[in-house]
Amino acid sequence: MYLTVFLLEFQSWYWKRKFRDEELRDAFAATNDPTTPEAFEQGFLTLLRSGDTVACGIALDFYDRAEMTSRYVGGNPLEPHAEEVFAVARRLLAQPPRPGDAIAKEGANHASALAALVRGGLEDRDADAIAEILARMPEVNLLERALDAAHLLVDEEEEYEEEEAEQEEERGDAEEGDAEEGVEEEEAEQEDGWAPDPRLVALIARVEACRDRVAAVAALRETPGAEATESLVRATDDAEWRVQQEAAAALAAGTRFYAHRPLLERLVRSWSADQRSTAADEVRDALAEGPHSLYWEGAEPPSAELRDAHRELRSPTGEAAHRSALRTMLHSASPVAVGIALDHFRLAEGIARFGLDDAEHAAEVLAVARAVLRQPPSPAELSPETGFGASHAGALNVLNELGEPEDAAAIVAALRADTAPDVVHDCAVAAASWCLERWEAPDEQVVASLEELIFDGSADMELRADAVNALFGLDDPRVTAVLVRAAHSVDLSIQVEGAIGLTYDHLIDQHRELLRELVASWPEEEAGDRARIVRDAVDE
Repeated sequence: MYLTVFLLEFQSWYWKRKFRDEELRDAFAATNDPTTPEAFEQGFLTLLRSGDTVACGIALDFYDRAEMTSRYVGGNPLEPHAEEVFAVARRLLAQPPRPGDAIAKEGANHASALAALVRGGLEDRDADAIAEILARMPEVNLLERALDAAHLLVDEEEEYEEEEAEQEEERGDAEEGDAEEGVEEEEAEQEDGWAPDPRLVALIARVEACRDRVAAVAALRETPGAEATESLVRATDDAEWRVQQEAAAALAAGTRFYAHRPLLERLVRSWSADQRSTAADEVRDALAEGPHSLYWEGAEPPSAELRDAHRELRSPTGEAAHRSALRTMLHSASPVAVGIALDHFRLAEGIARFGLDDAEHAAEVLAVARAVLRQPPSPAELSPETGFGASHAGALNVLNELGEPEDAAAIVAALRADTAPDVVHDCAVAAASWCLERWEAPDEQVVASLEELIFDGSADMELRADAVNALFGLDDPRVTAVLVRAAHSVDLSIQVEGAIGLTYDHLIDQHRELLRELVASWPEEEAGDRARIVRDAVDE
């Protein structure tokens, strides 16, 4: 046997390679470089003959890969084992579809089996199994494999019929023989001839028509307007569940969700357990409750009205109701409700979950966040998961996006608050970073507060490093001085972060010699992966 780079760089089409069995682990390792042709072949055969579905599937994938790339290297080095490969493939094809898990998607055993069989091993006896897969309408990869296999069986008959037609034409030009003998010969030829499996012919037509309709529906996802929406609604009545689910997923995305929630709920109830797709998962996710909050897990608003508003925020029934729920909580007297509302403004799965423009709420959210920061931090008992200061954490998180230069004092106060918990300091550093990047000129007091934190030996090292990061990319002499000071820190982690800050385009030429000296002084392992950023920048 000989080896090719196409096999050595290959792993598998459908399987993640995790074996508890030592023999199988060693066998798979033998199919990866460095190896020898003999070791590779033995590893391949061990996988193929193991009886383990995952191992057999990987072996079948290797065979498919070898056959696929054979035209580039003059042959398939695994071809001597073809009959054994096809026998194993049929065993996997006879199994029920393997459930999806962390190792492979649903039906991976069938996908690997068909991948191998279409490489010269497919026979008419495989038609039943292929028909069952097509009728099930599995996910795309397996469906395409089954379609390829079905076409091979059906197209083989079409090629036969074309050859027969050509031969018949030739016979028509020849001298006619005995009529009775001709009839007998014709009957014999019909008995010997192939007939396409009518189930496969029908299933191919059905699956391909369904696939085309799914593609047409998918194209409407990003198409705005009432006409596209009406087309999607009509598609939810399609006879094929995959078309229904694709249309439903399109209606579940963006602001279309609000008007069509009742339809989506009805559709989900109508789909059977085995009618599964990524599109159906999208619909169920849209109908499921969104996140509780960022900093108020374990807490609930104190009144029935506020609890109803919270439920609406998490699982909205309409656009107006969604916005109203945010405002109800935002302007309530409950610190918990206010905090949850601020969180939902910032959460990706919050107020903007279904495409609402949150800019409509920005001014009132910022005003409330500022008011919260003027108040004492919320007590620990109000937020069981986050603890003390959850209110300030959420308000600072709002400043990430909306903070203006006038909010610098609030950020500085949070950075310098000795009694503030880690979560508040983390949020303050993040707010400083985003605001400094967004503001026209860096605020001196914010920069000074970050510098204090960077060189506070009693503070958490990760927080100190984040404070250095907050200064990256800012073209300001005061910021540059802090980065240079950080690059001379006695703490290696801070030194590395300071050096990274000096690799930006507007600073590196001025500080290249310092960076070279730093790189030369760093212990290879202790400096960590981020030191590579500086090394690469200096070497350019």
